[in-house]
Amino acid sequence: MEKEKIASVAKKLGVSTQAVYKKLAKLGDQVATELIKENGVTYLTAAGVEMLTASFAHKPAIEVSTVDNLVATLQKTIEEKQSMILNQQEMLKQLFEKQAEERQRTDSIIMKLAHDLEDTRRSALAIEMKVNTLLPKPNEIDQAILNQPPKPIAVWTPPARKDPLESAGIFEKVWAYFMEPERMRSQCAP
Repeated sequence: MEKEKIASVAKKLGVSTQAVYKKLAKLGDQVATELIKENGVTYLTAAGVEMLTASFAHKPAIEVSTVDNLVATLQKTIEEKQSMILNQQEMLKQLFEKQAEERQRTDSIIMKLAHDLEDTRRSALAIEMKVNTLLPKPNEIDQAILNQPPKPIAVWTPPARKDPLESAGIFEKVWAYFMEPERMRSQCAP
């Protein structure tokens, strides 16, 4: 009797050993007679391997229809994404065109402002030239005026003040001299 280890059967089928054990558990009594255990190692007979292969072979037929559904869903999703991308590209194109128009508008405004600024500068220069022609130039100062000697200026002298006791009698003068000396000051009024 020919027998194979579960691990080698799993390798042949291209699945994990866990998947083989799960499949054996599902098949249950059908494959139970084909299992052999020796020293803790599980073996399958040739008939058991054929049953297991057949049970795994049915699965791809189911998967093909599932794959077809997945492919259809993916194609639908891809088409939706492509239409979204096209819409976004169109929106970007419109935004770029709008930005180009705005840039052209701002460039024309900047050029007009630069032109106006140049005109203002020219006007300011013309006004400055007119003002400069009206101002006397330092070279036009009459040198004869500068060469004349300065005119004499009279020195200030304070006005003469009257004596406050000038019209007073002798006794009044003596009285003021000894008793009220403040009356002798010229700032005092008689």
